[in-house]
Amino acid sequence: MKKILSLTLALAMLGTALTGCGSKTAAPETSVEPTQQTAPYQQEQSQTEKALALINTFATGDTDTARSLLSDGYIQHNLAYGTGADAFIGSVEYLASADVKTTVNNIRAFEDGDKVFLQTIYNFAGAGEQVAFDIFRFDEDGKIAEHWDVMETIADQSTWQNQNGKF
Repeated sequence: MKKILSLTLALAMLGTALTGCGSKTAAPETSVEPTQQTAPYQQEQSQTEKALALINTFATGDTDTARSLLSDGYIQHNLAYGTGADAFIGSVEYLASADVKTTVNNIRAFEDGDKVFLQTIYNFAGAGEQVAFDIFRFDEDGKIAEHWDVMETIADQSTWQNQNGKF
């Protein structure tokens, strides 16, 4: 009996929700400029999408995107780079000006709470392929606040002790 009552209640709620969805009326046309309230809804990027967009700025040179994704107090833990958003932007500018284009090939990405983890193959300005495991921490405003990584140059296949590859 409890199951039937629960099922009936669930179906009634679903019917009410669907009825509400189908009873929209057209709004009168106006010449009001779009505002934050009337502008079309744009879905917020996920943290994973933001982390991927950030690492892709190494290949695209898009400093505006990089700056928009980083928090003001961005902390860098890779000791080869300066800390802060300006240092990151400087790296993007440097790579964009290089004779050989940087490539970024993300293999996998996942997130847990305020952290995003990426496993990526980079070739920074033709310096050779490196595998990186990046960790990004996001702040309460959805900006990238902190970064850690471990990078390894991919050895020539003739030196491999097994054929399992990096992935």
